[in-house]
Amino acid sequence: MPSNPHAATDHDLDGWLRRVLDVHFDPSGGTPYWLEWADRHGVDVRSRVETFADLRAVFEPFDDAVLRELNADRFAPQSLSGPRRVYETGGTTGAPKRVVMVDYWRQQAAWAARVLETDDFPRGNLLMLGPPGGANNAGVFVRHLADEWGTLAYFVNMDPRWAKRLSGRRDTAEFDAYVEHLLDQAERVLATQDVTVLFTTARLLERPRVRDLVAEHDVEAVYHGGTALDPGTYRHFRESWYPDVAFAGEYGNTLMGVAQEVPTAMRPPEQRGYRPQYVPCHPYFLPEVVDGDGDPVDYGERGRVRLTVLTEELFIPLLDERDRATRLAGEEPYPWDWVGTPGTDPGTEDAVEGVY
Repeated sequence: MPSNPHAATDHDLDGWLRRVLDVHFDPSGGTPYWLEWADRHGVDVRSRVETFADLRAVFEPFDDAVLRELNADRFAPQSLSGPRRVYETGGTTGAPKRVVMVDYWRQQAAWAARVLETDDFPRGNLLMLGPPGGANNAGVFVRHLADEWGTLAYFVNMDPRWAKRLSGRRDTAEFDAYVEHLLDQAERVLATQDVTVLFTTARLLERPRVRDLVAEHDVEAVYHGGTALDPGTYRHFRESWYPDVAFAGEYGNTLMGVAQEVPTAMRPPEQRGYRPQYVPCHPYFLPEVVDGDGDPVDYGERGRVRLTVLTEELFIPLLDERDRATRLAGEEPYPWDWVGTPGTDPGTEDAVEGVY
């Protein structure tokens, strides 16, 4: 498989996989968790795994519950250098999971910026209407994206776990009041600062007040993340609520990174039935779409998203995500598999998305 023209490696997938395994399973500088796993299973991973297909023969699907309680530094290579930072998942389906990273979100912002450039997406100051930072990666991604553009990033304080707690209550009044509190903060920024791009969640874009803020303050572009869009909502946004602004999205999470929406110039939304389609950042993470036996489904078929993360900072093999999606064939310059119309499995317990 060819390498990604926007990634910071020239390796093909199998070459990059071997590089990642060399880091995480190095006896002197590898990842404590994986070194202990290899010793416990009696497996010399670096000699057993030559290709991506070999992963299934060596590893069972990864149980990410270990990331909820494991000391975070046990899941990072001992050789990892630079300003290490702990990131947490949003905790919307249970206790948060924690990982250590250094440069990954800077790399992901560079990847997103390059793809957006191919679609003539406006560059300018960003307003992040979502989790701004702390343990959350989303604000860090936006800050790095502004660095890529040489612009400024503004932030609204949002606590996704508090939003989860409020949105799970029978009486929605307190939740709605919290959303209004978020939008009050956004309006103060928009009223006093030059903002070109609003980065927010699909759920918040459904709020009439957000639509009005975009129109009243001459925001040129909307960039959405978090919960993926269903085709009907996506079409309504592009044709009715946000027809006069550039519109792009990303699909991802703390463990997975960013799958950038396919550029409009490659596949216009109307030609794909307003079904959102996303390009994973190959070869750093591979979201396969699989059936109940863990085998890839045919192109055009839906299945569960199975994620493999391959970075020198983080190695996660064969993680079954809560999402389902359609497997799509990619095309140049991104010829690896894409994912279409991802969304939370309706059977997932405790999956409160709210403003996410």
